[in-house]
Amino acid sequence: MQMPCLNNADTQRFKQLVLWLGACVLSHAQLGFAADLVATDSAFEVLQKQTQQWAANQPSFQGKQVQVVPVDPRITVQSCQQNMQFEQPFPNQPAIRVRCAQPVWQLFVNLNTGQAFVPASRGNAPAPVLHKVLVSKELLKRGTVITPAMFSSAEMPAAGMENQIIADPKLIKNMELVRDLTPNTPLRSYDVKNAVLVKRGQEVQVTAGEGQGFSITMRAEALQDGGLGEQIRLKNVESGRSLHGVITGPNAAKLR
Repeated sequence: MQMPCLNNADTQRFKQLVLWLGACVLSHAQLGFAADLVATDSAFEVLQKQTQQWAANQPSFQGKQVQVVPVDPRITVQSCQQNMQFEQPFPNQPAIRVRCAQPVWQLFVNLNTGQAFVPASRGNAPAPVLHKVLVSKELLKRGTVITPAMFSSAEMPAAGMENQIIADPKLIKNMELVRDLTPNTPLRSYDVKNAVLVKRGQEVQVTAGEGQGFSITMRAEALQDGGLGEQIRLKNVESGRSLHGVITGPNAAKLR
């Protein structure tokens, strides 16, 4: 059998084709490598940056070095497709509630205000500083709507969690546990969240006109869940009209 031979012109075109293919492969490899070098911030890093930017404009944090304390590793921080909303529900405590509308989620994060470390003097170690705290009287399960009667006041060392402890029983009204709490465990700000006082589909007593010399009460259906002070969508049971109300208590709201 005779092998076909290439003439000089064919050989030249074949070499050019090989060089062109090699250049294409190299170019794609370089592009792929460059793409691998482009790093994007994680969802927690975005949360951290936006929280620090928000805190920088708050009087209680101005002039302080603010860092976001890493969240519990069991909690997955989702990327927020819209601007996050921030609020400080516990006065004088660096516990911040972060909300996202798309997708819908909320999360409590704690801020480390970077207070300077003062070394202990030589000699006998100083006695630990005691802080007033609220401790649970019994085992409380996750999801429990807590009341002051479930806790007692105590004094104990709180090294490393001074900014997270809750000492005022008034602050836990209409709050819900986000994890199990064993007896004699100090209550911290990231152990709780606003309790759901109105659930979607439930009937809600809605008032209107308070403070204006009259008061009207109507029945409405909740179109979404909500906690104390949150605004939710409602539907008048009789007329079918859509309303917006602010939750004032369990299955109770007032017109916005």
